[in-house]
Amino acid sequence: MKPSIIKLIGLYSLLYALFSVAVVLWACMTALHTGFSLPAVGRLLMLWEPKWWGVGVLGALLHVLGYLRALKRPRLMLGNLLCLWAFIGYVLVPNYSAVLIVLQLVAVAIIMSYRRPDAAALPE
Repeated sequence: MKPSIIKLIGLYSLLYALFSVAVVLWACMTALHTGFSLPAVGRLLMLWEPKWWGVGVLGALLHVLGYLRALKRPRLMLGNLLCLWAFIGYVLVPNYSAVLIVLQLVAVAIIMSYRRPDAAALPE
């Protein structure tokens, strides 16, 4: 796989999704001490999110750049748009992180599986 700006942006999203999985698991383990409930996990995620919201904003900006670079390539545009929505969701509603992680991983799979068509294979 040749490195490209789009794939590096996808790698950033993948790393952020793995970070989000770790945060959700940590919130679940922390909520176990006070009696596990989903609202308690959501409150913890809302409480912790201001500590790294800048990383989410950076991810959103990177995917805007990726979307603009992917014009005329519908699959890449879709993957970048889904990741953009996920990053906006992480910043605005972090208590839905579990859903956002799934959305982001699907989008990263779309981005990372993209292969540019060979110039030799294109009809003239």
